[in-house]
Amino acid sequence: MKRLGFNIVLLGMIASGKETQANILKKKYALKFVESGVYWRKLLKEKSVDGDWVRRTTGKGSPAPVALMKKFLVREIAKKPKNKDLLFLGNPRLKPEAQLLKKILSKKRQDFFALYISLPDKEVYKRSLKRRTGKMKGIYKVFDTKKIIGTRIKWHKDQVGKTVKYFQSLKKLKIINGNQPIPKVTKDVLKEIEEYKKRREN
Repeated sequence: MKRLGFNIVLLGMIASGKETQANILKKKYALKFVESGVYWRKLLKEKSVDGDWVRRTTGKGSPAPVALMKKFLVREIAKKPKNKDLLFLGNPRLKPEAQLLKKILSKKRQDFFALYISLPDKEVYKRSLKRRTGKMKGIYKVFDTKKIIGTRIKWHKDQVGKTVKYFQSLKKLKIINGNQPIPKVTKDVLKEIEEYKKRREN
């Protein structure tokens, strides 16, 4: 399995299929996942100070605390394997976190490329309510009520939108249309990654 030679940041609207695309990329490239979502879900169940903090924020539709995200990013980047690149799945979402990520990677002389999977609000509601009955229904019954979905969409547009613009200003991000069949989304994702790879080589 080949390395890209740079890290991937995979962002996207709620229920846009980020994990599906990340798993496809992992089969094609030598990548280690950095999954904040898995970390938050673990903390939601944990009886600890950090767990209480996440339940008061993420569990009610608000963003995870920036301090916890920064601690998470620093730790995961430090643990990067020598034979793999990192795939940041669903993070960093806030602009300060994105700036921190760039700073840390620059110090380590590592590059990155970001992708954002977009999705219309109507489709976000449809997919979010549907996944309440899937394998992760216990978690999504907490996250995906109509009221919380609406709160999360608004926050996402306001805050993650700033991160998208920041990465775009660095010429490090491309937007992918997530409202199409999975194979087509994958094709678009791979095209942008390979094009970025070629630009680096030239």
